[in-house]
Amino acid sequence: MTLAARMAALQSALADAMPARVVTRKLQDFADRPKADIAAGVFTLISKGERGYQNYNGREAMDGRHSMLLVGQVELGEDADGEAVEDAEFAMIEEVKGFVRALPASLCSLTMTGFQQSGQLDAPYGWVAITLEMYE
Repeated sequence: MTLAARMAALQSALADAMPARVVTRKLQDFADRPKADIAAGVFTLISKGERGYQNYNGREAMDGRHSMLLVGQVELGEDADGEAVEDAEFAMIEEVKGFVRALPASLCSLTMTGFQQSGQLDAPYGWVAITLEMYE
């Protein structure tokens, strides 16, 4: 599967698994997204590169690990405090964990390797950055 096809398949599977969220491959600032999308929560899938090839005779540039970042963005009401933002971020993270635990066969080599979050610094906005890897 080509990298572009892999990204498209993963985007489609994420959108199917999370119908209440917006799933895209176009990273945008909060201000550039429709308010309704940010309120629902947006996941943006970004390719970060590939590495770890076997590189032995006949397998050159094969069997690598494709690194991806899944950025989640959400906006709560103006009165939302840091704890509420953090809870909304936790909900997004748990959705991705659930997705990874029940992967479709075509994506069975996908792993979640970690995440970062806003640390309550941007309330009423929240964000998460979830690292994913997929083996060829």
